[in-house]
Amino acid sequence: MGYDLNKVPAQVTPHKTYQDYLDEDRHEPAPSLRDLGDAPPRLQDIDKARYLDRGFYERERKIFDRVWQVACREEHIPEVGDFHVYEICERSYLLVRLGVDEIKAYPNACLHRGRKLALESGHVPRFRCPFHGFTWELDGRLSHVPCEWDFPQIKPSEFGLPEVKVDTFAGWVFINPDPDAMPLEQYLDPIWQHYAPYAWEQSYLGVHVAKVLKGNWKIVQEAFMEAMHSLETHPQILGSVDDFGCQYDVWNGKLHVNRMMAVFAAPSTYVVDQVTEQEVLDEWLGRKSSDADHIVLEPGQTARAAVADLKRGQTEASLGRPLSTLSDAELVDGWYYVVFPNFMLWGGFGPNMWYRFRPHKDRHEETLMEVGYIMRHPEDQPKPEPPAMIMLDLETPWSSVEALAGLGFVLDQDTTNMAAVHDGLKASFKPGITLAAYQESRIAHFHHTLDRYMNNIE
Repeated sequence: MGYDLNKVPAQVTPHKTYQDYLDEDRHEPAPSLRDLGDAPPRLQDIDKARYLDRGFYERERKIFDRVWQVACREEHIPEVGDFHVYEICERSYLLVRLGVDEIKAYPNACLHRGRKLALESGHVPRFRCPFHGFTWELDGRLSHVPCEWDFPQIKPSEFGLPEVKVDTFAGWVFINPDPDAMPLEQYLDPIWQHYAPYAWEQSYLGVHVAKVLKGNWKIVQEAFMEAMHSLETHPQILGSVDDFGCQYDVWNGKLHVNRMMAVFAAPSTYVVDQVTEQEVLDEWLGRKSSDADHIVLEPGQTARAAVADLKRGQTEASLGRPLSTLSDAELVDGWYYVVFPNFMLWGGFGPNMWYRFRPHKDRHEETLMEVGYIMRHPEDQPKPEPPAMIMLDLETPWSSVEALAGLGFVLDQDTTNMAAVHDGLKASFKPGITLAAYQESRIAHFHHTLDRYMNNIE
């Protein structure tokens, strides 16, 4: 439905905070939802050169040699010998499964003349360079040197593929090229604890869509670090998403993780007086009143409770077990975490949206954006095979992908801003961008962490 945005007051404060919604929940929410951020606000402007300057980017990309980053899903390499090619900026890596619980990663380069060992993901008994035939076992041991007599300098024990740190979390495979990197569990604090209840061992990749966008990779991902833009960019969702009731959490001393929790199936403070609970439900479910399966609220029932009941049944069916005491917030809301530098993952039982942002082909003015859903399967059933990534060209809208459902239209709206921000920064005489102290605190936190890494780059 349409909303009269002229009725929105110039000064508006939340009619409810996220914690107020939790206080009204029909079940006790998980303790993680009460874990409030405690970091002080960072009010300094962000220099626009961080987005536009090629020299800055060439220094910045070195952070990817120091950080944990998502490379693939475990189901991308389910069998021994399956390998996945992961590329970031100028780097390329091979991730290969050696056993049920063993994955290794190597730079994707032959130690002879440097040719990539593989150009795309696949399955091999061992890695053989297509250029001259140098060969390595899956565990990285050198197994064949062509014309071995002509390489007296090669000692097989010292000519193995160099290893990159690997670990997994929630079905995602992370790598870190830094041999002195902190453990992934420490890097992901507090996600490791916050996500524990949600059956990630039963998760699988259900949807995977990608698109190359104009704009620096930070511009693109920062569009998803706040909900402040909803009034102007997504006015159609104001009746069922309380963007103003969002909670933003930045924890003191935790460099790599921050969180936003958005209230779903409840109206925005901007339009709370313009909708009924039935209209909130109708908008959230995307149905018209004439639909045969239209849900009519009982007297006194809220849209939020009705959506939670619906999601409870769907989640129980996907997991194969009851969830009678799970809170409405954990079933309904959109609470998601940024993992520095370029990954976002929604919490709860899902379907969990996820995003990844990478400079496209080492170009600082283009971004490869990936988005999708993580689903759940019953624990007594095998993990489904991952779908092929759907690659969209610049002119093809996200909404053309049926599997994205209503998310596609929202992404199309977001996409209109990104190139315009990039070009606008070039046109601007102002030397930087100015951030809201609270609603854009996650962007400031990202740049604080980026600075910490860049200050240590030699």
